Amino acid sequence: MKIALVTTPPSDRSGIGDYTHHLLPYLREKAAVDQFVEPGKEGPGWDGEPARSALELDPRAYDRVLYQLGNESNHAFMAPMVRAIGGVVAQHDWVLFDLALRAYPALARGGWKGYLLALREGGLEQARTYVGNWRERRKGRREPAEEIDARALPGTLLAGWHANEPRGRWVADVAWLRIPAQGRAVRLRIGTVAGRSSKLVEAGGRAVAELAGVPGVLEGEVREPLLALRTSDVEVSAEQRKHGDSRRLAAFVEAVEWSDGRTWSSLDLRQHCFHPPLEVNLSRDRFLLPLNRSIVRFGDAFIVHSAYVKARILAERNQLTPVGIVSHGAEERWRDEDRAATRARLGLSEAWQRGFLVVSFGGVQPHKRIDKLLQAFARARAQAPDLHLALVGGIASDSYDPREHARQLGVDGAVHFSGYVPEELGWEWLHAGDLAVNLRGPTTGGTSGGIFQAFSLGRAVLASAAAEQSELPESCTIKVPLGDGEVESIAQELVALRADPARRARLEEGARRHVTDVCSWRKCAAKYLELLEQFPTTRVARKGLIDLKLGLGARRTAS
Repeated sequence: MKIALVTTPPSDRSGIGDYTHHLLPYLREKAAVDQFVEPGKEGPGWDGEPARSALELDPRAYDRVLYQLGNESNHAFMAPMVRAIGGVVAQHDWVLFDLALRAYPALARGGWKGYLLALREGGLEQARTYVGNWRERRKGRREPAEEIDARALPGTLLAGWHANEPRGRWVADVAWLRIPAQGRAVRLRIGTVAGRSSKLVEAGGRAVAELAGVPGVLEGEVREPLLALRTSDVEVSAEQRKHGDSRRLAAFVEAVEWSDGRTWSSLDLRQHCFHPPLEVNLSRDRFLLPLNRSIVRFGDAFIVHSAYVKARILAERNQLTPVGIVSHGAEERWRDEDRAATRARLGLSEAWQRGFLVVSFGGVQPHKRIDKLLQAFARARAQAPDLHLALVGGIASDSYDPREHARQLGVDGAVHFSGYVPEELGWEWLHAGDLAVNLRGPTTGGTSGGIFQAFSLGRAVLASAAAEQSELPESCTIKVPLGDGEVESIAQELVALRADPARRARLEEGARRHVTDVCSWRKCAAKYLELLEQFPTTRVARKGLIDLKLGLGARRTAS
């Protein structure tokens, strides 16, 4: 079989590129494979083979055209190709938000053109979500702090506080704060804008004090330490807009003081706010905007990693659409070297070498529930002080600071942030660990490469019992629920696994068996070829070839 593989080159940092790199040698054992990449990026491809421009692709010269495609902006060039000539799509994610925004820049700009693209790429429901987001952006809206679960946040200034200024801080419509637990009374010195009222309430809803439209002091007795400052009728002023300032400035807090019944103390208003007010952008709704119809409706056949994504494709298309499931791949990389020796080589202290090490490999992002993991880790460490956590991957969020979260939880000395590391160094960390963790929610529908990297090192994985992760094998995966009870479940599992080396050994043996019996790269490649033989040939029409050249040419000119 002769395959035209449409992918990204090694010069693009890409998780799906790493996947392609591991799969390709095994595909080549029984098929001839040529690589095609985005025009302008041709040159050395995977395994030293040449990667040619997709403009040179003639589908008629191949038995199948195969795309390795997922929610990566570097895959945007594939969208017009699938629309023009079809082909087999190895679809790694259901949500293709980042791909769509790069492929169709008008989506990011909004307006009628953006709406029509959202309608085309996502359908009516997604178009409504898109319009709602666009309207909020036009109004200069910010994320409302009332939607944040403040009880779960550590620290003092929890949500809704703008940046510190010399005399105090502006707050948004709702600002959450926590005074020390021994506080019995509280007072806030604030300035308000005429026509607005500010009210201080306890988390349970009980009013503490109220101030109507003039600067003054909010003061009252409190029964619980978690408080919300709520201000009514907030608007972004014309003067703000004139200077490009879209912040919702509700009240200016000059001081927060609390009493333990004997003396008054002041909170430090310069400290970090856990959830500062964030400007609404399209990315806020990324998990509600798959924007994938150019792929799902125009691909001839699909290869996916889970029944979860298969069901969604069939619901969008029809039950006759060819869709095959191939497990994510893994290599047999486990070894018998003592873990303490690997930890020493990584430069970890003696306490880390002796302790129980939990490793998360992959980008440190909010949807990987790092906040829940850190909260659970802090709880678990109260019972098992030798627990340590390594978050191995680049931090990719402007809205969440995991380092500060670890500091506020008091576990920063037991949490290591490596930043981005090459794949080979990630393997070292996984081998050094006693347990891997990889949570998800919400999800793009993409099966985590980090989980299968952990399996390849013979490590069990703690994962979320939701969406595609619910399909992971019980023999090597421990699953925890999302939502209520999640933090407690994670903490309990960490403590229990630390105390049960026999259970860990069984799970690790299960990981090795799963790789050997089910998901080795050679077995995955064999399944690919079996499906490709069954799938229909690429549809080729003169118009499609013309559309292909015009679409890719237009993208190259625009870039």
